[in-house]
Amino acid sequence: MGIYITSGTSLLPDGLSVDDIIHGRIPDVHLPADPSHLPNILGERCIDETAFAMPRMDKIVRRVANAQSRWVLYTGIKTWENSIGDRFSPEQRGLFIGLGTSDADDSSTPIAFDAKDDEDYVVKALVETPPLMGLTLLNTSTASHLSQHLDITGDNGFFSPHVDAGGNALLEGYYSIKEKRSQFVLCGGGSQKISTWYYLAYENLIKGVPWIPAEAASFITLHEDSHHADSEISQVFRTLLLHRDHVGRLLAWMSGEKMSEEKVSEENSSPAQIIHVGKITDEFTAQVYDTFPSAAQFNLDKALGYCGSAAPFVAINLAIEIHKKGTAIDNVSRNARSQHSSGLTWILVHGLENQCTAILLRMGMLNGGEQ
Repeated sequence: MGIYITSGTSLLPDGLSVDDIIHGRIPDVHLPADPSHLPNILGERCIDETAFAMPRMDKIVRRVANAQSRWVLYTGIKTWENSIGDRFSPEQRGLFIGLGTSDADDSSTPIAFDAKDDEDYVVKALVETPPLMGLTLLNTSTASHLSQHLDITGDNGFFSPHVDAGGNALLEGYYSIKEKRSQFVLCGGGSQKISTWYYLAYENLIKGVPWIPAEAASFITLHEDSHHADSEISQVFRTLLLHRDHVGRLLAWMSGEKMSEEKVSEENSSPAQIIHVGKITDEFTAQVYDTFPSAAQFNLDKALGYCGSAAPFVAINLAIEIHKKGTAIDNVSRNARSQHSSGLTWILVHGLENQCTAILLRMGMLNGGEQ
């Protein structure tokens, strides 16, 4: 039994759609109001709050939800409404989300651990409390609101920070179905709202790196019903790319050299499309080209900006739409679109600290089952 994907809703910055990405209709990026403190920030892409309307839900949630919570709630609920999720009992429904906040820098030492008295504790706590601790709570409340609204009581997981949080959410949703912990999974991610807190969260990782932060949220669904699917997950792989040998092993695995003969015969046709999200280098894309010279490579961050945890799901929804149009798009070695015949697409999710998640999608599930 395969594990299948049905495409969902993506909320993109600057009023953009997935179709705009395919056709290259992306406006110039907006420069931040005060770029002087971070000269490597080339611009910002933001979500217009008038670009979407929140679905009907609890008034208290609508009133208190932070902007980035609303993006996740909107895309998650819209994806659910167009899915087969209601066919499954609440305990067989899973929820896996990558969220756009950072709690990774919290120290293992308690706040104000060496305070001498109450007054000293207050002074030290004001200095030592991580500025993003409140955003960690936001993660919990957003996920809770979504699961309550959709009556999801089964397997779940929520991941932060950074782009690999989306990759982790996708893989954990995949394994939840593979290991029979869920029959249906709502899976997605949301970026962090661009603000002073955003730059505090990422300052160590993006220091000196040309950077375009972009706000986005996107969801898909995972299940075992090929008749309501847009794609099948054929292979998944998670690794660290710390040096050139690691890259070589990843590409050997992707090309079938490390697979069994059965897997090679099943998957060895060359992919039509490879979509990168996250932190990649020209050297890496050159190595990919050497391995798959006929595949179009598309760098989502180059086109749209850094979408954080939303990026893997934007990439999957983009890949499905690209396949529906019978085309392939390339902005790495050439800015071009071309026709394709292969039904294979690789999504490569690059974390900011050299993590990499590789997902092979087999298309051709359109219009009621396998083609």
